[in-house]
Amino acid sequence: MRLLRALVGVSLLIGLAGSLAAQVTVKKGAVLYVGSASNTSAPATINETKVKEATKEWQKIQSEGIDPDSAHGKQLITQMNNSIRDAVKAVASSEGRDLVTRSGDITDRQGRDVVDLTSKVIDKL
Repeated sequence: MRLLRALVGVSLLIGLAGSLAAQVTVKKGAVLYVGSASNTSAPATINETKVKEATKEWQKIQSEGIDPDSAHGKQLITQMNNSIRDAVKAVASSEGRDLVTRSGDITDRQGRDVVDLTSKVIDKL
């Protein structure tokens, strides 16, 4: 009987730990730049549109009227995405953030402050 109680207690603790690990809810189709939603303790977001508009690649596409679906446009967009990811990773690391998503893509169920890193990422670009 003691063994059964111990096993039940352990399974309850495992179940509780599993529910605590799911700290944030990520929307379907979310963009995660850094980290994992299952074990975050310091989530953050960026405004993807503002960050994109701050890149030299997007500015070139806009100013020169380059079709984003053309070969050159796709090349610029790939470079832009790499620049954004590098900047987000650097800022997240320096700010101690272990998860960065697009604004509106996560909900924090633990009540932590979800910081917006948009301006810092733009500065890094």
